[in-house]
Amino acid sequence: MSLTIFILLMGLIIGTLIGDLLGMILPEGAVKTVMTESIKIGFHPFVLDLHIFNLTFGFMFRINLFGILGILILGYVLKWLY
Repeated sequence: MSLTIFILLMGLIIGTLIGDLLGMILPEGAVKTVMTESIKIGFHPFVLDLHIFNLTFGFMFRINLFGILGILILGYVLKWLY
């Protein structure tokens, strides 16, 4: 189970990174917009100030088209491994 979650998260990270890199290389236009458009899932940082110390909680996932493709590709690889 933990290997499955690890592989799917790695697919998301690698795919999103590839999408962002291709978005920097491509000229302005519809293709670049599709590459760089992302959905943010999570919650913004929440700060708890206790005067002695501060705690900050939060996480955010950015998912783009290549992130989804990365999940699908590495999910297929995971299926092939099992």
